[in-house]
Amino acid sequence: MKKHIALIFTPINKKYKDALTHYAPPLGLVALANYISERLQNVRISILDGSVTHSMEDIIKFIEDEKPDIVAQSVQLISYENSLVIAKSAHNIGSINVLGGQHATQMADAIIFRQQGLIDYVSIEDGEESLLGLLEERDISEIPNLVFMKDGKINRTKYFQLDLKNAPKLDYSIVDFKPYQKLLNESNFTNPNPINNYLRVYSHKGCGNRKNSVGCVFCGRADKGVRFKSPEKFWEDIKICADEFKADYIFDVGDDFLYNHDWVSKVAEIKPDIRKKFELGIFARANRVNLSIAKKLKKIGVTDVVIGFESGDEEVLRRCNKRDTSTETSLIAADALATAGIDITASFVLGLPGENSESLKKTIKCAEKVVNIITEKLGRPPREMVGNLIEPSPGSIAYNQLLKAYPGKYYLNDYVPLDEMQRDYFKYYFGLDSLKSYLEFRKELNKAAQEIHGLVSFSDSQGWLEDEFV
Repeated sequence: MKKHIALIFTPINKKYKDALTHYAPPLGLVALANYISERLQNVRISILDGSVTHSMEDIIKFIEDEKPDIVAQSVQLISYENSLVIAKSAHNIGSINVLGGQHATQMADAIIFRQQGLIDYVSIEDGEESLLGLLEERDISEIPNLVFMKDGKINRTKYFQLDLKNAPKLDYSIVDFKPYQKLLNESNFTNPNPINNYLRVYSHKGCGNRKNSVGCVFCGRADKGVRFKSPEKFWEDIKICADEFKADYIFDVGDDFLYNHDWVSKVAEIKPDIRKKFELGIFARANRVNLSIAKKLKKIGVTDVVIGFESGDEEVLRRCNKRDTSTETSLIAADALATAGIDITASFVLGLPGENSESLKKTIKCAEKVVNIITEKLGRPPREMVGNLIEPSPGSIAYNQLLKAYPGKYYLNDYVPLDEMQRDYFKYYFGLDSLKSYLEFRKELNKAAQEIHGLVSFSDSQGWLEDEFV
């Protein structure tokens, strides 16, 4: 009998601003579907995107009507509460419940401990072999990257990391693009050229700042180190998105595109002919940018680069633990990229340790300098700039400090709402014990974010409540 797995991007709680700005299909779920379908023929795979195509009600009805054998959800802190509601529906009809993603990976023990009897497995890090093994009904001890309860104890199976050389061909045919195109056309995601179809790829996994380091104070990435697809496979993905699926905007979600300059050089060297015109966005670290590498990015076809500026204040940057980065290096990177004809999305994180009124003024001034650089070189302001509010993500330095400071609240607790976690963070790092002092500082941070957003036409910031940007 054909097995059926439902891959779900769990709907984000609508009180958070991040629930409102999703314009591309969920790459992670598509990649999982590609891996499974390449290895199993007798399987039905359904993707339910709770950010765009399916509401909570839609997802629950689908589960009740279609009765999938496995319900696997990709969860975030701001969608975790909804994931348990969905899991209850799946449990009621006898489905195997699996949670995965960065958040689930970092919270695996707490989730399995608190939700035993409801969540069967947490799939940590790369979920390809975990889901494949469950579909094939292998012995659980032989399926990698699973966390589960047995005999009152938390168990972990062997570790598996996907060799990206073996990643399957990217195939978006399982997705209906129309809902995403509609949202995109209704948004103010402006661009020098019209964007009708926005797709994502990944050239690599990991960030170099976590290879031999605990990473930035707010970062909860589970994987350390960096691994890349081959340059040939990178272009295969791009060609498929552009020529086959008619994407005119492609974004590479890897955190550290410039980690290996030799890899970048090879990508530029073997660039193939691609019939469809498209724009390409990437993430990069400022300390890896110079004019030479910027020119190679231009040759590759990169049109905009997201750089984590984080702050315009040197002491705040130091305490953020963003190594080898300063305001000066970020502005030099912006100038080099703009000189090569590439746009910049400067991303700031407000409320980092040491933040105060003066540091916020420096950050706003830094944002203004970025706008001036881009306007001078490109003849227009940047398309996007963001002022995020710090999220002390599980697994991060900030979260681990909260765990130490408030063990009764955080130890093996699978859920503390983001806004409550942020209040604890500001209490611990800034001594803001009273609700009044916390809300006043949060309002000051929000005012700075709105000033940053006011410099450009589009901002997709994270960490805020939706009603803070009415």
